Amino acid sequence: MKIYVKHIVVAVVAMFGAGCQGLQMPQSPLLATFERKTGHIVYVGIDSNIYTMNQAGQDVVMITDQSVLEGKISDDTTYFYPAWSPNGEKLAFVGYRRGNDRSVEASLYTAKYDGKEFARVFSEPGKQPFYVYWLPDSGDISLLSDTAGDDRFVMDIVSVDGSGAQEISRGIPFYWAWAPDGDSLIAHKSSRQGAVLGSASLSLVEVGDTVIDTSLNIRTSLFQSPVFSPDGKYFVAGIQNSAGGGKLVLVEEPGDRRQILDDIEGQAAFDWSPDGDRIAYMSGSPTVYGMVGELTLIDLADIENPVVSDTNSSGVIAFFWDNSGEKIAYFSIGETGISDGVTQEFVLDLSVLDVDSGEVTSLITRLRPTDAFMTQIVPHFDQYQRSSTIWSPNDRYLVINSITEDNRPGIFVIDATGNIQPRLTNYGVMPFWSRK
Repeated sequence: MKIYVKHIVVAVVAMFGAGCQGLQMPQSPLLATFERKTGHIVYVGIDSNIYTMNQAGQDVVMITDQSVLEGKISDDTTYFYPAWSPNGEKLAFVGYRRGNDRSVEASLYTAKYDGKEFARVFSEPGKQPFYVYWLPDSGDISLLSDTAGDDRFVMDIVSVDGSGAQEISRGIPFYWAWAPDGDSLIAHKSSRQGAVLGSASLSLVEVGDTVIDTSLNIRTSLFQSPVFSPDGKYFVAGIQNSAGGGKLVLVEEPGDRRQILDDIEGQAAFDWSPDGDRIAYMSGSPTVYGMVGELTLIDLADIENPVVSDTNSSGVIAFFWDNSGEKIAYFSIGETGISDGVTQEFVLDLSVLDVDSGEVTSLITRLRPTDAFMTQIVPHFDQYQRSSTIWSPNDRYLVINSITEDNRPGIFVIDATGNIQPRLTNYGVMPFWSRK
């Protein structure tokens, strides 16, 4: 069943837009209806079902609609962790069904953006997936699961047609990045629970009929997810120096040749621009909200002589490159303020940095993040950078999650130029945009 929805919630949008900067055009039903649509947005509804929609909040499809699936799934199944395939054609997400004995059966499902070709492709006793990351060719899916009887996480590759699964490796914590060809990955993991960040190891894992896991002789510093260059020739990681500090390094894929990019203080998170020209990274101290630090750019026009530049963007808690590599959207800690001696609730600001001009556009101040964003995305945003995006395919819009005035988790579409007020499109959590 397809549900068509038009949301123009004037009071909430007006309230939300009050924290935006500059002169903005108000939203109108005609603007939402007639603007050129770009890709699709997936989200988890407040009823714990998976939905898709366009940026106008229209053409809403309940992917997990019981009336259409005809008994393929149980009525008491709830869903989470949606992820788009790189080609934008399919979704993968996790379903959890509680049994009468209070046990939980977890399964991985796939479907097209319009709800067709719904299928359960993976379910294994003792494994409960909680993170989904498609391979670059959109043909297979990697996922990370909790495991019964083992204090480590397990990473599996699942065929999108459900024909089989292959266990790749185990570790806790466990972060990874796929090479663009999908034939190998860099894993950053520890073999034991309770290992402190910085004591884990890096390995090059080649996948195929057999798995070849080659440990790299690299003493890692405080970081989580490595990242490959778009051409697959290099990856970036953090290493320890002789004094116990950290350095950001460029490593050729075999792990042999290394080039120092910059010194880092504390924990670091980084991502390569899609056009391959720059690396953005932030470094700082871990907090209860995740890492908070300053955003820095490294220009790699001459990869032998990288140029490091500050952006003057501080208090950053998460960032995401656009698809062109020209802009970065970043969330920073906002001013909570004190009223009558009582500290106000935690808020974030959203800004966009033009990496060529250095210009920063403030889009929203004092947005109230959802629990799902603060507990699932922010602490691991560098891993989510590898698998998901909040940017529209044409880089015109952003999709974000914020608590509305009536204390519901709103899904807002933001004009990246800051010229139009934010649009409340629906209610739910974990919204992500398809890349195409």
